[in-house]
Amino acid sequence: MIEKPDTHGRRLLALALRIAPAERHEWFAAMAAEFDHVPVSARGRFALGCLLAAIRERVISPPFVNAAARGLLIGGAMFWAGLNIRFAGRMSINGALVPEVFGYATALIFTIGALATARHGYRATIALAAPLMAVLALVAIFLRFGSAQAPLSNLTIALVVEDLVVLALAVAIAAFAAGRSRIGQEPG
Repeated sequence: MIEKPDTHGRRLLALALRIAPAERHEWFAAMAAEFDHVPVSARGRFALGCLLAAIRERVISPPFVNAAARGLLIGGAMFWAGLNIRFAGRMSINGALVPEVFGYATALIFTIGALATARHGYRATIALAAPLMAVLALVAIFLRFGSAQAPLSNLTIALVVEDLVVLALAVAIAAFAAGRSRIGQEPG
């Protein structure tokens, strides 16, 4: 009986070599060289293990983390801006001026933040979000304790709290990704 070459295993290995980060290419080439010495019954598991290791190495690599975080921050800011525009449009139909203006202003601020992050990176996200969070916290405190309760005060406070949570999440993502990219740049 003629033994067919393990094409599925070789395809998985080839995919692992394409996925692996450049700094790990030698390691994965050594794995591929070992493939012919693995028992035929275990080659599929071996190749799958190589593929999973390549995916893991790619996902934890600083360039991948950097690209994913930037995409998440920029896309998330634009998505949040779109949601605020939609909300503001609904408030204009109901004649609620303060939440409408707040929605449009928030959409503008998040759009500016997305553009600044795209242009200047994580420092822009952190530099813009941190002071805005302080201002929003003061606005929430003023609306809650410093002014007479208007019919839409609770709605406006809820919007401010939502924005604070989104900004805190953005700062956490930016700080994590900035730290990961610094780790990748350190000589090792």
